[in-house]
Amino acid sequence: MTLKEFAEHPERASEEEVKTMNDALQHFKEVCKKASPLIHGVTLESGRSKEEIAHSYYVEVMLMAAILESFITVNEQEYKDINKFVFNYTDKAFIWDVSIIECITIMKKLCAIGLLKPTNEDQYNPSFVITVEGREALRLQTYPNLAQTALFNLKTQQLNDKTLELSKRAVRQNWMMLVVAIASVIVAFFSFIITLMNR
Repeated sequence: MTLKEFAEHPERASEEEVKTMNDALQHFKEVCKKASPLIHGVTLESGRSKEEIAHSYYVEVMLMAAILESFITVNEQEYKDINKFVFNYTDKAFIWDVSIIECITIMKKLCAIGLLKPTNEDQYNPSFVITVEGREALRLQTYPNLAQTALFNLKTQQLNDKTLELSKRAVRQNWMMLVVAIASVIVAFFSFIITLMNR
């Protein structure tokens, strides 16, 4: 039975086809559940601007890069040591604007995607170990490259917004110049008429 036939006449499906479809849906739900931490809270209804989305993505991958870099010489470390490294590794103007919740969320995300693994789940100072996949991402410089690309995208978005604003301003100025030009033509026309009438 094809998907079209199943959609039109689900009652005609065999038990095996229904079971296969349910398994596929269950698998899809699991994939969505695992991917949900990767979505930046962006929905069609979120109302976030493109610049806000670009900025949040840059912050996220920059912090991921910094956290992974903290494991360059060690395999396991505590949260406080990771924070100390991240604070020293990143731009101070950048790091002061990042909330603690954001850092914790990114640590959880790194664990969810299998780059880090918690070893000691202390409430205040947990420990983490870098996984084989995390070492590979570190070796390939995946997240620093993503951060660089995200920063480029953010700056491009900001420049595009400024260019759009300047274009709108130029259009307004052009309309004003057109009005002034038309007014000048009208004044010149009436001056010409008055000059002809005075002769």
